[in-house]
Amino acid sequence: MFLLACRTLNIFAGDTATDTTPTRARTRASQRPTFTPIPPPTETPLPTETPEPTETPEPTETPEPPTATRRPATPRPRPTNTLPPPTVQPTPLPTPTQIFEWILDGSQSCTTGAEDKTKVTGKIIANNKGAIGQRVQGSSGPGGEPISDNPTPSDKDGNYEVFFGKANGDFWIWMIDPNGRQISPFVKFRFDSNCRVGKQNFKKR
Repeated sequence: MFLLACRTLNIFAGDTATDTTPTRARTRASQRPTFTPIPPPTETPLPTETPEPTETPEPTETPEPPTATRRPATPRPRPTNTLPPPTVQPTPLPTPTQIFEWILDGSQSCTTGAEDKTKVTGKIIANNKGAIGQRVQGSSGPGGEPISDNPTPSDKDGNYEVFFGKANGDFWIWMIDPNGRQISPFVKFRFDSNCRVGKQNFKKR
């Protein structure tokens, strides 16, 4: 048994030695470095430029719809004023206050009488007595055309009478000097059926 075992061991040993050599040779051969070809360097492509973002165009304004063109209004002809322009009346200037040598002595009065004997009477006094030869003029307007070329003189007592005949309406009397210049205020009488005989006295200032 021992021998059989040894033999068997040798057989295994021989087999093992026989098989070892070629295995080593194969192992060496398999352990030889293999030449791996280095691939040529590939060119790395340059990074492409990223295009800048384009500006977004602003939205265009929507044009307003055209409005209808209105025809200009035809002016209506103005009516022609056929009336003449109003006459501008001049503003009367105030009459300057005059200082006369003779003034009124009392207020005037008037009574009824005959229509054809309308007159004005009175007395003219100077220095508290009748003034002789003073002239009194009458007219249908203040300072207008006298009713007589010969003014009425006062008598020795200073009395006077100016006759108007058959007169109706407004009349005036006033005193004048020998040259016809006014020397007293105007006195107005309105003759009608209730006034036929007027009265007005004068005195020296």
